[in-house]
Amino acid sequence: MKSMSSAMRVLTVVLGISIAGCATSFSPERVRGEIATQTGQDPRYVFEIQLGRVTMHMIRAGLAGGGAALPLAGLNEFDLAFYDVPMGASLDFTRMAVRGWEPVVRTRQPGRSALVLVREAGATTVSDLVLLGAGESGAIYARLKGTLSPELPRALGNAFENRGPEGLRDELVRGLIRQR
Repeated sequence: MKSMSSAMRVLTVVLGISIAGCATSFSPERVRGEIATQTGQDPRYVFEIQLGRVTMHMIRAGLAGGGAALPLAGLNEFDLAFYDVPMGASLDFTRMAVRGWEPVVRTRQPGRSALVLVREAGATTVSDLVLLGAGESGAIYARLKGTLSPELPRALGNAFENRGPEGLRDELVRGLIRQR
């Protein structure tokens, strides 16, 4: 009985440590769930797209154009989602519990919030980036993977602060189409 109790304690400690060390997982579904948790309602309108390496290669080959305002060179994978936020609901992504990511931008202004997170950042590149932005009526989620410019997180934060979720959405879509 005593050895069973000791074994259970050890197992509990090991599981607790392994769970605590896990990074927060991000996906369009996870963000949709966070919106529902914070607002008490599912988003009314949802647009979600996930592009992997093969699709990104085809887009670059077919739609490559001039330079983009955002430094998106080196982008290999891309998740993008837009959500309508229920009227009168308060959504603040800076309140999200996040583990295993480095917050580069965390801003809250009246009626909107933004969070830019990076993982596996080096001195010269970023390999994984998440952007969460909320306005009074809409929210945006973007996850970018590849060999990305270390200037990209700050550029995304600035674009959000200057143009809000809708302007940032337009900037990301334009940048995706224009990047080589």
